[in-house]
Amino acid sequence: MSESDHDPTQECFDNDGSYICDSCGEEIVIPLDPAGGHSQTYVEDCPVCCNPSVIHVDWDGAQAHVWAESEQDRF
Repeated sequence: MSESDHDPTQECFDNDGSYICDSCGEEIVIPLDPAGGHSQTYVEDCPVCCNPSVIHVDWDGAQAHVWAESEQDRF
């Protein structure tokens, strides 16, 4: 496929994202699912310290912005 044949609708989406666990400070890498919607929020336990975090994923085109907050701080 030549550069002139490039289809701009076929974007490459981020496959992985990362966040810093508020409880233990470790960087956690997570798989991303662009089919889950433009703005995603869910709870996931840290694989290092097992404390729950609220994960936020916002998509800006093909790029994902990921951050987390402690579930205890949320309520």
